[in-house]
Amino acid sequence: MSFIRFIKTKSFLIQLGIIVGIAVVLLIGLVQYMKFYTKHGQEIEVPDLTDLHIDQLQQLLAENDLKYMVIDSTYLQGKSSMLVYGQDPKPGSKVKEGRTIYLSITASNTPKVKLPDLIDLSLRKATIDLKNLGLGVGQLIMRPDIANNVVLEMTMSGNKVYPGKEVPKGSIVDLVVGIYNVDSLVNVPNLVGLTVEEARFYLSETALYLGAVNYGLAISDSSKALVVRQFPEVNDEEPLNTMSYVDIWVE
Repeated sequence: MSFIRFIKTKSFLIQLGIIVGIAVVLLIGLVQYMKFYTKHGQEIEVPDLTDLHIDQLQQLLAENDLKYMVIDSTYLQGKSSMLVYGQDPKPGSKVKEGRTIYLSITASNTPKVKLPDLIDLSLRKATIDLKNLGLGVGQLIMRPDIANNVVLEMTMSGNKVYPGKEVPKGSIVDLVVGIYNVDSLVNVPNLVGLTVEEARFYLSETALYLGAVNYGLAISDSSKALVVRQFPEVNDEEPLNTMSYVDIWVE
């Protein structure tokens, strides 16, 4: 009974009010401190760093109170060295100040690969083997031979090369290909809808050469451009001599 009377006294209620008030003030202060500590509401949009050189990053990210760390370096054919090609978080993401952006950049050194042994392989198989090693097929040079559509030699810049030779990845290899019926006639194949590389390969299988390649003005990636016109056109009644040229227009 004495305890109940005590908690009803004015002095107890005043002390309780003071304690509650202090607790509320401390709670509000803690919330405000946490907002400040975690930079609540202060988010930054991650800029797009793609294709920027590593030397350009320090000032750009510092202006946005961001940091960066390179976690991967890979050789990419056709790309200069030390350029950003991947980032995490992605461009446009919202992050807190001081966040580290993890980057993948292009390697400064071009790796080398050994030329495979393509001699006596079919042109199709030789092309696949070169692509698998990151090498490209250049000119297809027809030479009369009993081994039809088979690789006879490999050359680079006009010089004969041999299996096992180390060359930079992305190098172009020209192939000397055998053709059995030199003086025969072949029908003009339909190249519309093919890429330039596909058209070159398709022509070689019919013992024809790719002639002039005319690119449209709006092309942004020549490797993906498609043939929209050719000359001579497809005409079964007017075949061509083997080793003739076919011009194409691509867009």
